[in-house]
Amino acid sequence: MKNTKIMWVILLFVFTLIISGCTSESAGTTSKENNSNSKEEKVSTSLVVALAQEPTTLLGSTTPVSSTSEIIRNITSRLIGYDGKGNFVPMLATEWKNIDEHTWEFKLREGVKFTNGAPFNAESVKYTMDFMLNPDNKSLYGSRWMKELKEFRVIDEYTFQLITVKPNPSLLHRVVTDFMPIEPGYVEQVGIEEAGKKPIGVGAYKLVEWKSGEYIKLEANEDYWEGAPEIKDVTITFIPEFSSRLSALLSGEVDLIKSVPVDSMERVEADENSKIISALTGKPTFVGLSTFKDSPLRDVKVRQALNYAIDVDSLIKNVMNGKAQKLTGTLTPFNASYIKMEGYKYNPEKAKELLKEAGYEPGEITLKFETTNGYFPMDSQVTQAIAGELEKIGIKVEVVQHETGIFVQKVTSQNMENMFYYHTAASTEAESFYSFFMSPTGTYRFHNNPELLEEVAATFPIFNQQERQEAMAGIQRKLSDEAVIIPLWVGEDIWGARKDISFEPTFNEMLEIHNIKRGQ
Repeated sequence: MKNTKIMWVILLFVFTLIISGCTSESAGTTSKENNSNSKEEKVSTSLVVALAQEPTTLLGSTTPVSSTSEIIRNITSRLIGYDGKGNFVPMLATEWKNIDEHTWEFKLREGVKFTNGAPFNAESVKYTMDFMLNPDNKSLYGSRWMKELKEFRVIDEYTFQLITVKPNPSLLHRVVTDFMPIEPGYVEQVGIEEAGKKPIGVGAYKLVEWKSGEYIKLEANEDYWEGAPEIKDVTITFIPEFSSRLSALLSGEVDLIKSVPVDSMERVEADENSKIISALTGKPTFVGLSTFKDSPLRDVKVRQALNYAIDVDSLIKNVMNGKAQKLTGTLTPFNASYIKMEGYKYNPEKAKELLKEAGYEPGEITLKFETTNGYFPMDSQVTQAIAGELEKIGIKVEVVQHETGIFVQKVTSQNMENMFYYHTAASTEAESFYSFFMSPTGTYRFHNNPELLEEVAATFPIFNQQERQEAMAGIQRKLSDEAVIIPLWVGEDIWGARKDISFEPTFNEMLEIHNIKRGQ
C-alpha cells in the first residue's frame, strides 16, 4: 500500500512536469506575446524636445520665423502641404482649381473642428486672412497679400475663393506657407495677445501649459483630422546653448535636440543610447549683403569681389564636414523655379582686381559681419572662417554675434549694417522666396535697389508657366550678376535623438511631432 502511494506520488509528479512542459511551451508563445505586450506597454508615448529659441507667439499666421512657426504648426494645420518634390498635398483643403487667371477656388475638408469644438470652415479661413491683412496685428505674412488680394469670397460653408488683383500663378505656394487657421470666436473673446499665449487650433496637439523661458507642454488632439498621434504628451524645453542641449540628450533628460553641429555628430553617435537622424534640406544658407546703409557694398564690384573671395567648397569640406550641397545662386534645387548656374568660382586674385577697379586698396574696407550664436547651424564657425577668407584679400571684418531675437529684429527692419549670415526657410517656388527677400514689400529685404526689386516683382503675375519660368531664370541670372548675396549651401537637417525614436526630417526642417514614432 505504501509502495502504491509512493508510485501514485511519482506518477502525479511526472504528470505535473508534463503538464508544466506543455504549459511552458504554450506559455512560451503566450510568454512571447506577453513579452511583446510588455514591450508595447513600455514604449513611451511621451517626448521631450530641446530647442534653442522660445517662440514669440503661438497664434497662427503671425510670423514665418522658424523658432515660432515650427511649434505653431503642431498646434494648427495647413490648408495645403508641399512635399519638396514639386507636388502639392491636400490637407485642410481637399481640392483647388483656377476659375480664371485671377480666381482660385478651394474646397475644405468637412467635419474638422478646432480644439474648443468650434467648426473649421470658410469663415475661419476668411478670418485668418483678415487677421493677416490688418496692420495692427503685425503679421509678417500680411505685406505679401495687401497689394495683391482683391477679394476673399465665401461661396458656402466649405468653399471659398481668392480673387487677386493680378494673375498669381504661385498662389498655391503662398497658401502652403501663410495660412495657419485662427478660430474667430475665441480670438474675439479673449483678444489676440491672450490667444497667442493660449492658442486654439486644428492641429495634432493642444497646448497644456506655456511657462515662459522654460517649456511648453502639449497633449495629443485625439480628434485630429489626420488621426490621433502616437506621441501623446510633449514637452518642448528651451536651452539656448548647444552644449547644454547635447548634455541633456546624452544624460537622457531630453529625447530629441535640433540642429546638431556637424562637429558634434560623433559625440552623439558614440553614445550607446543616442543616434543621429539627418537629411538634406531645402533651406538655403547665404551671406546677405545689405545696401540700405552707405558702405562699399553699394558698389557691385565690391559685392562680386566678396563672392570670388569665398572658397565655398573648402568651407563645406572643412567646416561643414561635407554635410552640405553647394549653392551657386539665390534658389535651392528644391525650388520649383530653380535653374543650375555656374556661379562664382573661388578666385582671390580676381577679387583683388575688382576691389582695385572699385577704387579700394587693401586695408581700406572694414565690414561688420552679423550673426547669431548657435541658432543657425555652425554660425560662429562659418562666420569666422568667412572673415578669415576676406581678410586674405585685404578686407577687415568685425564679426558681431547677436542674441537671436535682436538678430531677427534687425533683419526684419532692414537694419543690418553690412553683411549677415542667414539660414532661411525652404521656399517652394521663386516667388515664395523673392517676395520676402527681393521684392519692394519684402519683410526681409536687404538689397536697396528699387528698380531691381520692381523687376523681380514684375515676374510674379506671369501666368503662363513657360513664360514664367523663363522670366524667373532671367531674374536668377541677374541677381547673380548683381551679387546680391554670397550663396553658400543647403545643409542637412541634423537631429540628435534617443535610439528608440524614428522619423524622416522634412525638406523645410519643420518639427512634425505627429510623424514621430517610438520603440522602432
